[in-house]
Amino acid sequence: MIKNIERPIILLLFIFICSSCSQTAEKKLFNGESLDGWEGPAAWFRVENETIIGGSLDKPVNKSYYLCTEEKYENFELTLEAKFNTSDLNINGGISFRAKRVPNSTEVMGYQADIGYADASVISNFSDYTPQDTSAIYPLWGSLVDEGRPDVSRYPKPDIFPVIFYRVAPKEVIEKLIDPIGWNEVQIRAEGQDIKIQINGVLTAQFTENTDVPSKGCICLQAHSGKPYEIAYKKLLVKQL
Repeated sequence: MIKNIERPIILLLFIFICSSCSQTAEKKLFNGESLDGWEGPAAWFRVENETIIGGSLDKPVNKSYYLCTEEKYENFELTLEAKFNTSDLNINGGISFRAKRVPNSTEVMGYQADIGYADASVISNFSDYTPQDTSAIYPLWGSLVDEGRPDVSRYPKPDIFPVIFYRVAPKEVIEKLIDPIGWNEVQIRAEGQDIKIQINGVLTAQFTENTDVPSKGCICLQAHSGKPYEIAYKKLLVKQL
């Protein structure tokens, strides 16, 4: 009788242990105190109050700069919070992933989860979408961008800039989701050829890659060129899939 009871208990314990081992725990990408594990220009990135701060309130950001992880990631789920410190919402940033630095440049090549705003008039130049109102700024939070790769045939106007918006998040959805001057959660899931982006828990972009591009690379935080402003990133957690 005891043996008959022990056998299912042992089996259940075995299933539980195997299940626990298969689940990868979330890992902090940022220790809250220093930029250990990251590389990038110290002149444009610093740590304050357990937050990574990019940009400057004292001077314009003359180029786009990136702070990149030293470790490379392939299949993962990344969650973080981001916000802007600015008096002018026409400012932009982003989280690049499966990325690599462009030689002899401040740019990186790879995918990017866009955040912030841009002139609506330029979106149609780099995507198959034209906003209804091209005279205003457009909220790009949660849009999927690809930029900087050597094969510029994937970009609609590489003579202007090697970039494409693969998915432009719907304006009416984003404006209901975000706090323009507060913290917003960004989640990126990259698994095989499939990419998903969520803003504050809502799916804003979904894309399946059908070309042969690198599937492994750095995670990079952008301080986009523009007027004096700061961009802040915190609570960076990654889970490898």
